Amino acid sequence: MNETEQRLRRTIITALNLDCDPDTIPNEGLRNTLGIDSVAAVELLIQVEQEFDIQIDDGDLNLELVDSIDTLTSYVDARVGAVHEGA
Repeated sequence: MNETEQRLRRTIITALNLDCDPDTIPNEGLRNTLGIDSVAAVELLIQVEQEFDIQIDDGDLNLELVDSIDTLTSYVDARVGAVHEGA
């Protein structure tokens, strides 16, 4: 598990007010397992933006982005890389 994934798991716990160990969050099916609806997804993505100091493009805001740790990790890593390249 890389640093981005660890931070994302902790951010998910904080954003969704969960009382669990980060390692117990599944890699896939987060929407169903954690009960993430559209409002919770937006709140989670706002927390992700703040945690990683990135901007999630409006066109990328969708439930699929928050349904998989791997998908979200890849997205965040790409955005962080883009921010550093633009700096």
